[in-house]
Amino acid sequence: MALKYRIIYAPSAIYDLDEIYEYIAGKFYAPDTAERQVARIIKAAETLAVFPKMYRVRRKNTGARICSVDNYLIVYSVDDENHIVNISRIIYSRRDIDSMLQP
Repeated sequence: MALKYRIIYAPSAIYDLDEIYEYIAGKFYAPDTAERQVARIIKAAETLAVFPKMYRVRRKNTGARICSVDNYLIVYSVDDENHIVNISRIIYSRRDIDSMLQP
């Protein structure tokens, strides 16, 4: 059985999830849709506990990797020594990702 990694959400990632929910629920008056979208993102993040290196490194200097979920990107890094997946951001895919990933 594969070793599971612990998932840790940075405060910025939690804020991002809240913002995604608020945007969909508020702008489109669709709280159920917003809840399902956030749930899909979290479910995808949970798969990283088993397959943390499924996605390639996007930024070598930070070790940032990106997992795509619908129109959103989970930005994360892997700490092999402590068996942790650190989720730093969850962003809309049409934003300027490179500028957001600057160290």
